[in-house]
Amino acid sequence: MELKVFKDTLAAYGGRWESRQELPVETEILIPDYLPAVFKIVKCRVEPVLLQNRVAGTRWQYEGYLRCTVYYQSDEPGCRLYRVEQKFAFEKSAELPAGSYAEGPAQTWGELEYCNCRAVSEHRIDLRGAYILCGAVLARRECELLTSLADCGIEQRARTLRGMHRIAAEEKPLTASTTLPLPEAGAAVLEIGGCFALGGVTLQTGQASVQGALQVQVCCQAADSEELTVRTKEIPVQQTVELPGAAAEDTCVAWGEIQACTLAAPDSGEEGELSVGWKLHLEVWREASCTVVADAYSTLYQTQTVQTACKLLAKTADLAQTVNVVLQDDLPDPDFTVKGCFVTLGKAMPVAAEDGEGGAQFCLCGKGTAHVLCADARGEVTCFDKNFTWRPDGVWQGAAPDACASMSAAVTRVSSSKNGAQLRVELEIGVSGLLLQAYTGDALCEVELGEPYERPADAPALYLYYAAAGERIFDIAKRYHARAKDLAAANHLTCDGAAPQDGTTEAACLLIPAAQ
Repeated sequence: MELKVFKDTLAAYGGRWESRQELPVETEILIPDYLPAVFKIVKCRVEPVLLQNRVAGTRWQYEGYLRCTVYYQSDEPGCRLYRVEQKFAFEKSAELPAGSYAEGPAQTWGELEYCNCRAVSEHRIDLRGAYILCGAVLARRECELLTSLADCGIEQRARTLRGMHRIAAEEKPLTASTTLPLPEAGAAVLEIGGCFALGGVTLQTGQASVQGALQVQVCCQAADSEELTVRTKEIPVQQTVELPGAAAEDTCVAWGEIQACTLAAPDSGEEGELSVGWKLHLEVWREASCTVVADAYSTLYQTQTVQTACKLLAKTADLAQTVNVVLQDDLPDPDFTVKGCFVTLGKAMPVAAEDGEGGAQFCLCGKGTAHVLCADARGEVTCFDKNFTWRPDGVWQGAAPDACASMSAAVTRVSSSKNGAQLRVELEIGVSGLLLQAYTGDALCEVELGEPYERPADAPALYLYYAAAGERIFDIAKRYHARAKDLAAANHLTCDGAAPQDGTTEAACLLIPAAQ
């Protein structure tokens, strides 16, 4: 008689490969003739814009540019600001360790490492710095597991492994346009940005339909005013994206980011043309299950088994909330006036929280910087950076390295003010996405039968065993090379419809029938 073995291959979670890539920037920014000369540099911001981001095989390729934005003042009286911008292109690739990885875009985030910005002359700015771009790629581990065994007196205990797999991911660059009243003659446009508000996403076979709105803010300074004003414009968008392999019952995570905006003046009229370049991110996750053999033994033969640990991602929580952040601090000078605030928001990462009664816990935590523009009595503007941390609501059981957050976060509202000699900044951060967590399931990957058991002719037909409460019937039967169903029947044990292999006992003296 030969043991029948059935196997299947399961794509398990193999962890996250993460890398930090330095993007150096070394450039000169020339002041156009239509702008006044540089007197004081107020603030320099460096932000990455990824145009291509793809993982194929064991290589991560990405390209785009660093957008270097400089705000400065001229020697004119008053708190008037001017803005110049330079794009510094990059194209790089990174080799991943040998293994199997999820195809598609990598998760990216980053932070400015350093920035040295100085005026070389009245019309030329020298910029030296570096940006650290971080990338994360999901790794896969192919696990060959036993799904069923038969014959040779084999007894087996099955378990079902359930998890979620990312079956598709896409980043699609898009454009949108609308009209917007132009600022008054002589006004300066200091910044155009915003965020994407997701309305809903519908999955169909092979594609996703996304509805939402681009919420654009235009920050201006009028020619005859020192105050900064913000105009808002909402652009409804609806987009269909091809996602091969996606099905209607899958889970789709979608978010968008505004990458570039331009406001062009027409030949006539007061309505300008606002063009928005943005990128739509999509990830499709599918629930999958597989019944495997968790443990096995033979009632007739000596049995050797090899067990392996299989990691799978399981859904922990839906992330859909608004995080409120309030910053308060004393101004360096109580006579300063607050003119405005820009925000650089960092990615929220799983971090360890204080251990609770149930063991290790983790939460999500991100960093950010509020760039607050303040002016003194002479009209000189200074930018003060206020670092802060932000946390979505929720604390979850488990270790932080086992958590995987597929999410987006964007500042949806910012306001800055002064109360006496104290600065106050209020932020609203919109968060959406999916939080997953890796758990380990044990299963058999190999089984081998040895010599037959020698049963003496005078061996007892029954054994007595004092079972503890909660002890598994399968484990007791394995100890005596008996059949679990015979043990349950001999002791009139009820398993509530489950197989005896999955049942447990109460504290009792059990009869163990020897296997025939």
